[in-house]
Amino acid sequence: MARAHVEFVQSQVLPFSQGLYGGARPDVEMRILSIDNEGGDASTMIRWPAGWSRTEPEHLDCDEEFLVLEGSLEINGTLYRKHDYAHLPSGYLRTSQRSERGAVTISFFSSEPHAIPSDSSGNGFDRARLVEHIETRTYEKMKEVSESFDTPDWDPTGSFHKLLYQDPYSGERTWMIGMAPHWQTDLCEVHPVVEEEFSILGDLCFPKGVFRDGGYFWRPPGIQHGPFASWGGSLHLVRCKGGPFATEWVTGDPPDWYPDYNPVLPPEYEAPVKSGQNYDREPNY
Repeated sequence: MARAHVEFVQSQVLPFSQGLYGGARPDVEMRILSIDNEGGDASTMIRWPAGWSRTEPEHLDCDEEFLVLEGSLEINGTLYRKHDYAHLPSGYLRTSQRSERGAVTISFFSSEPHAIPSDSSGNGFDRARLVEHIETRTYEKMKEVSESFDTPDWDPTGSFHKLLYQDPYSGERTWMIGMAPHWQTDLCEVHPVVEEEFSILGDLCFPKGVFRDGGYFWRPPGIQHGPFASWGGSLHLVRCKGGPFATEWVTGDPPDWYPDYNPVLPPEYEAPVKSGQNYDREPNY
């Protein structure tokens, strides 16, 4: 994987551009969170305008995985509303697509996406990798989290996990994690795979700063991170890439509830971060 270490950026400071990279959807707006310029896989935010539609059948030549952040999106008659999730493998046939009132999604592509007009699924479409629709709000929370995530000796009290996708071949996963208000831990973590995370709601304090709504990171394997604390609780979307998830625990100092913003960013992020609005702030009471 050739993506740069991003830890972390508030996505609000990154610009939207017209059209999806690869040209599949010229009538949406897209914000790139991180991208592999060699392989073409990317993590993006997409702004779908009200009235957007596709009436001709097509499929993409890559996986598309998404979570709706605002509004709603309809694919093949299935309505995806706030916090609904899907993992649509390469070749998944879309007979109809529309967004009546507009939407914002966080969308992940396994390579540069191209739309292929077709009345049938694409070659290589694998139904075993399809998660067509999950309403995460009502989706069952995981039990035996420590065993499932290969994280022994961890007490998940004050948090919950919802497993949304697990690749049947690579073991890569996508899940949601929620932390309760005033949750904290003095443990630090190290993972053997990439950990990618997007903050849907709330705050999380750790040595790189206060990770707030819209925060994003792509962390390469083997980097120690933590400890953590949350004032008001938080809800995050998490992915691991490069194999099954596991955690090595390292006992650290008590968490810093007032950390300064101290990011690791590639050069192209520095200008928008410096010129952007300050999102490291408390709610405006």
